[in-house]
Amino acid sequence: MKQYILFVSFLATLFLGACSSKSDPTPVTPTPVTPTPVVPTVADLVKKVWSANSVSWDGVVQYSKGATTNLVAGYSQFKLDLSIAGSVTLTEFDGKKFTGSYSLSSDNKKLSLTGLTSSEGAPSGTNGTLELTISGTPSATSLALETSTAYIKASNKKVALTLVNP
Repeated sequence: MKQYILFVSFLATLFLGACSSKSDPTPVTPTPVTPTPVVPTVADLVKKVWSANSVSWDGVVQYSKGATTNLVAGYSQFKLDLSIAGSVTLTEFDGKKFTGSYSLSSDNKKLSLTGLTSSEGAPSGTNGTLELTISGTPSATSLALETSTAYIKASNKKVALTLVNP
């Protein structure tokens, strides 16, 4: 019985000692951290499937999405698929489809499509390479491109493309 009383006394002392008469410290409210928004890179922005919204050859509008008449209606099927980093699938306004690689210049001002081939060969007059200048800053839904040189498929004129996604 003596051991039992000692054990109960020990437990009582332990519980009473754990309770402090001092007031608990004031809780510290953490300062909320505002996350820094992630700004997508040009490489991230172009990595999509693009279709033609408007197309001009040497400044003359050839196609405008939604227009009832277009000089080159085939641009309704134009697609520039850059959705897989480094790989490109290009469907031209004449329906021909080419695959190859793409890269951005270090200053993000040029888009190079290289190794473009199909069962019929490379796009006319390109040797499989198209160099495009990025006009302005791409967005999540818009990309403006211009051929660096005259393009044989566009009657040897420079082509300006305003592309949209979706």
